[in-house]
Amino acid sequence: MKYFISLDMEGVAGLASWSETSQEQRELMTGETCAAIEGIRSVDKEAAIVIADSHSRGQNLLLDRLPQDVQVVRGYPRPLYMVEGADESCDAALFVGYHAPIGTQNGSMDHTYSSASIYEVLANGHVVGETELNMVLLAPLGIPFIFGSGDEQYCGFSQQFFPHAVFVTTKWATGRYSQRTLMPEASKTLIRDGAANATRQLMTRGRTTLADEQLQGTVQHEILVTSPSTWTVRFLTTSACDVAAWIPGSRRSGGRELSYTSDEPTELYRFLMSCTVAGKYDRDL
Repeated sequence: MKYFISLDMEGVAGLASWSETSQEQRELMTGETCAAIEGIRSVDKEAAIVIADSHSRGQNLLLDRLPQDVQVVRGYPRPLYMVEGADESCDAALFVGYHAPIGTQNGSMDHTYSSASIYEVLANGHVVGETELNMVLLAPLGIPFIFGSGDEQYCGFSQQFFPHAVFVTTKWATGRYSQRTLMPEASKTLIRDGAANATRQLMTRGRTTLADEQLQGTVQHEILVTSPSTWTVRFLTTSACDVAAWIPGSRRSGGRELSYTSDEPTELYRFLMSCTVAGKYDRDL
C-alpha cells in the first residue's frame, strides 16, 4: 500500500515556540517522521511512502536520516502546500506534528496556516483547523485519514471530526508558548505504535471502508462532502482583508471577513493560500 505523511512542526514533542533553533526543530521533526515510517512498515513491510515537508518553507527534514526509498516533497511555494504529493494512488494519510486551530486555549503555537494574518477559518460555517482543511482535498480522492500526532488540544479538536483515526498526544500546552512535553524517545515510541495500529486497521478493514466511515455524521458530511462548499477567512486586520479582497471570485462580508465558494476543493485551497500571501503583503504596508 501507499501512504502519505504530512509533517508539521508545532505538535512535535519538545518544541515550545517558533524561536527554537532551526537545527533542533529539524532533528525532532525528522525523528518523529522516522517513527511514523517505522510504525507503518512494522505492519506493511512493502509500504510505499510519500512525505510532504509542510512546515514553513518545507525544508525541515534531514534527508540522510530517512529511509532512502521514500519520496519527499520539499520547498515553497507549491500548489497544494501541506498535501502536495497526495493523489488517488495513496491508500491513507497520516499527519505528524500537527497543532490546534488558531484561538484554541492552551494550544501549542495555535494557528491556522498563518499565525500573523488569519484569525479564524470556517468551512461551511464550522470552525476548522489544518487537518480538516487538508482532508477536504484528500477525502474526495477516497483517502482515509488514519493517524494524527500533536498536542493535546489538537488531538481533542480533530478527533471530533475523525473519531475512527488513531491520535497520539505528544505534549500538553499550558499556554501558546509553554508546555509539559514527552521526551523525544517516548514520543517516538508512541508515534511508532500509533502508526502501526492505524496501519493494521487499514489493512484489516480496507481503504474503502475507512474512507466511507470518515464521511459519516452531519458535521463530517457538511465539511468534507457538501458541494459547492464555502470557506470563510477572518483576518486579524481589515487591511489584510483589503488586500485579499482582490482575489477573483471572493466575497467580502465584513471588515475582516472574506468568503469563497466553489465545487472544486483545489480552488478553495488556493483561495486560502492566497489569503495567507495577502496577509504577508499586508505586514509590509
